[in-house]
Amino acid sequence: MESLNYIVLFLYFLGLIAVSWLMSRRIKSSEDMFIAGRSSSWWLSGMSTYMTIFSASTFVVWGGVAYRSGIVAVIIGNLVGIACLVTGRWLAGRWRQIKINSPGDFIAVRFGKTTVDFYTIAGIIGRGVHTGVALYAIAVVMSTLMVLPEGHFLADSTGHLSISWAVVILGAITLVYTIAGGFLAVLMTDVIQFGVLIAVVLFMIPLSLHTIGGLDNFINSPALPDTYFDLASGEYPWIWLLLWTGLNIFQMGGDWPFVQRYISVPTARDARRSNYLVGVLYLFTPVLWYLPAMVYRTINPDANPEQAYILMSQTVLMKGMLGVMLAAMISATLSCVSGTLNVYANVFTYQIYGATHPEAKDRTLIKAGRLFTLAFGVAIIAIALLIPFMGGAERVVVTILTMVIAPLFIPSVWGLLSSRINGRQVIWAMLATYAICITMKFSLSGLVNNQVLEATVGLLLPVAIMATLQLRGHLKGYVCPGYEKITQMEDTSADTEPDEATRRAVKSYSFMAINCFLVTLGAIALLLLYLMATETYDPAVVSIMTGTCLVIAVLIGIYTAYRIADARKHKKTVTA
Repeated sequence: MESLNYIVLFLYFLGLIAVSWLMSRRIKSSEDMFIAGRSSSWWLSGMSTYMTIFSASTFVVWGGVAYRSGIVAVIIGNLVGIACLVTGRWLAGRWRQIKINSPGDFIAVRFGKTTVDFYTIAGIIGRGVHTGVALYAIAVVMSTLMVLPEGHFLADSTGHLSISWAVVILGAITLVYTIAGGFLAVLMTDVIQFGVLIAVVLFMIPLSLHTIGGLDNFINSPALPDTYFDLASGEYPWIWLLLWTGLNIFQMGGDWPFVQRYISVPTARDARRSNYLVGVLYLFTPVLWYLPAMVYRTINPDANPEQAYILMSQTVLMKGMLGVMLAAMISATLSCVSGTLNVYANVFTYQIYGATHPEAKDRTLIKAGRLFTLAFGVAIIAIALLIPFMGGAERVVVTILTMVIAPLFIPSVWGLLSSRINGRQVIWAMLATYAICITMKFSLSGLVNNQVLEATVGLLLPVAIMATLQLRGHLKGYVCPGYEKITQMEDTSADTEPDEATRRAVKSYSFMAINCFLVTLGAIALLLLYLMATETYDPAVVSIMTGTCLVIAVLIGIYTAYRIADARKHKKTVTA
């Protein structure tokens, strides 16, 4: 990469750290540290959820699927949107109606401390590996793009930035801003990351199509297989797509990073709306993410699928913007990593450290959470360094998601809605699920479709066990005491309009988030203007760059006008 790309990356990282420092000054309590004082707006929570699902795996793993198999990758993303709409309707609001400070609070009351410990250990292992894969994936991209001077101590044998050093550098940056700024920093940096991501992806699409002569040339390209636009594939058949949808319903409904966002908003209505936003975005945006990788198939049918997106970026992006593209991929990954770090620090602080130190003050709890974040972050970095020895990114991420992490969501959602199961049954059900999963994985691997096998045992098996326990409890008339305790923890404020202080906090955080978003877009527009002033480009490319700058200018203008009008309205209210 050229020096301008490195400057862009440096300024991006500097911005993330600056935002985390500013957010750290707003942290006054452990609630601020872990759930933003329940003052996150619905759209901010939804955007953060959207970015938490993202990582470099979206571009490297699923972008590779799009390059290799075509439109089925888009369908896989769309089905996540369907799952979000379902959980928004029936589950997200229910989480907010319970007065809890962390997902672990719910598990502790509903199923008992032993179950919390089990969930925490299993979640740390499963999420740690999954997050390590995401960190490794972006390190691969970063290593591919960065050529260092001969003999540089950060270089590998090919002269590129070493993947190991890339993992360490990216992990360290994420640790700094997550430890300093807590959940507020996660929310604000998610908005910055969304701005970078959406700007560069939307910019790449017309450039990609322009490179091959237009959309018609892509659709009718002889380089594409006849099955490229089929909605399912041999690798990802319809049965797998249905199972994938079910897995994501349980994931969005019970996975701790998402639950944390549901309980960070003022009302249950806000929690539902946040998930509806994610659902709508996932119905429309997957085609935007994967189209450049699919277009690259027409340029180079023999490329490494996992490198397709970044190779397309190198083909169409000018200097400086390639740095923005890398920043977008890094953004997606850091959001995934920081979200995981913060939610497990939340559970550790309240359910493990807080339970053994009931006298601890907020300052002590914040310190304990930050120390755990550091330890867990170092562990994730270590896992990322081991990914090459674990079978590669795609194989690890799909297996971990479907066979280790996904089964954990199912009892959480089941226990949220049903009174018939208890903590001891949950632990035994999960142990049985894992034992059967491992047995079937090793005995049937290669004999049946691996994706279908993993999704079947990861979804249908634990659902069948839960259904059996539900029926048994119903026939015996059993009601778990933990469920009765949960019903006594209803938050009466969750279904009422927030008070004036909460509304002011929500508005303040919303303004900060929009400021971060538009400053990010403004910086990208300034970069494009600088490039147009100093370089010569094809007229069509100049039109795309100019159009991007105009759209950004209009957005900034509309927001500026709104802020001026809002300030005048507020001044009149105070005067009156």
